[in-house]
Amino acid sequence: MKFKFAAHAIVMLLLVSLPARANNTHHPFFLQTTVTMNGAEIPAGIYELSWESQNSKVRVTLWKEGQFFATAQGTWVKNGVQYPRDAALLRVNSDGSRSLTEIRLAGEKKSIVLENNVESTVQVGRK
Repeated sequence: MKFKFAAHAIVMLLLVSLPARANNTHHPFFLQTTVTMNGAEIPAGIYELSWESQNSKVRVTLWKEGQFFATAQGTWVKNGVQYPRDAALLRVNSDGSRSLTEIRLAGEKKSIVLENNVESTVQVGRK
């Protein structure tokens, strides 16, 4: 009886001590055009998207053929629509480049909104 109680207590302690972190998930992700993610230029192509979540916060990473390309912080945002396919939402910058701002995953009713960690630059010059 004491052994059973001790075993249950140990299991409960282990469950409580585990971080509130979702498993590291991998997903193929296609970018149709070159984009910037957190300051890194990502060429068009098929990547392995992985993410680690803790509550609504998420860190996403793009890999290609085992090579690291970029990582960024974001937030899970609930939406009322279940996405039929993956999508990359882009912002067109003033120089014509595109920045990855949101990742929508097929079958999900939530998306990953990426934080803009790149500081804006101001150029000062003469007329």
